[in-house]
Amino acid sequence: MEEFLMNRTERIERVLRRMAAERIDTLIAFSNAKHHLARTNLAAHLMGYRALGESALVLRGDGSQRLIVTPAYDVERAALRRPELPLTAGDDLAAALAALLRQRSPGRMATTGLGAMPHDLAVRLLDIVGKDALAFDAAVNEVTAPKTDEEIANARKAVAIAEQTHEHMLAYARAGMRECDLAVEMNLYSKGLGANDSFLMLSGGPHQQGVGASSNRPLERGDVIIAESTPAYDGQFGQICRSASVGAPSDVLAEKYALLVRAMAAGIKTVRPGVKVSEVAGAVDAVLIDAGYEEKYNHPPYMNRRGHGMGAGSIAPGDIAVENQTILEEDMVFVVHPNQYLPETGYLLCGEPVRVTASGYESLSRKWAELGVVGA
Repeated sequence: MEEFLMNRTERIERVLRRMAAERIDTLIAFSNAKHHLARTNLAAHLMGYRALGESALVLRGDGSQRLIVTPAYDVERAALRRPELPLTAGDDLAAALAALLRQRSPGRMATTGLGAMPHDLAVRLLDIVGKDALAFDAAVNEVTAPKTDEEIANARKAVAIAEQTHEHMLAYARAGMRECDLAVEMNLYSKGLGANDSFLMLSGGPHQQGVGASSNRPLERGDVIIAESTPAYDGQFGQICRSASVGAPSDVLAEKYALLVRAMAAGIKTVRPGVKVSEVAGAVDAVLIDAGYEEKYNHPPYMNRRGHGMGAGSIAPGDIAVENQTILEEDMVFVVHPNQYLPETGYLLCGEPVRVTASGYESLSRKWAELGVVGA
């Protein structure tokens, strides 16, 4: 049986230890109910529940917890998902929080997620917690970066769905099909495999400047389809990045895609606990520089980042970029993708998700990226 560093109990205990160190009596983690691949939602991260409406987890220094959910009818779903948590249901988060804090003095308070709440609601919540409440987002993110065993298992399932959806795309796509119709088919297919959400970026063309929204343009022979496939399983996202030629690829396209695969492999093979994120990104960049692409190609507009963490919840370790000095920890999960514009081919996508293990990395995908081919 695989050993993991963290479950939800340990995640809460880490936060409690940090609260004690900072002399915080009550932490209120707010959720705006927006659960996104690349945005932090620490309330969902702590409670293990993705509410339908604005919600809050109230965590006391003695370890007691209470989840406030809106709208009121979401309490039934919350009770099924988090049966061990005391629940308060209502249609007005601010009013419910104020009533709860009147029942027992909160002492010194800290918050997470307050700045992401809708403005009018945030004003009311700030009036309740007071302007002296400490913003605790960075502290909580720092001590809870590793995924739990449940989240890792769900990430594996999400990645498996992404891979199966990509295989379906290779069999289904053809010249004459509109990009948007292919995107709809892929989203529906991933949902049929069990994805509860699907964030897909897909476009096609003979020489693309980047991946964009799927249009009504028909695919043509000689196009390259580029796709970031990011389904979520039980709220945890997993991503793969793939490219496929419509018809047989040119020798140049095959050569340049193989270059990006080598760059990706160099970055992934750098992954282990104690390594800085900047070193992973630097390993990717080095392969491209060695291949003759000058330094400018390692910056926008030719690329954006060399990967990123995967929500929903925490997106640690953040963007895989040379500026990011975050130290990798065991059980962090992220995608390494040297997605890149090359002058000979246009923009190409190539990326794999990994988990940091005690001695290195685990690839969450069954098979690494290779240039696909669809019928012309």
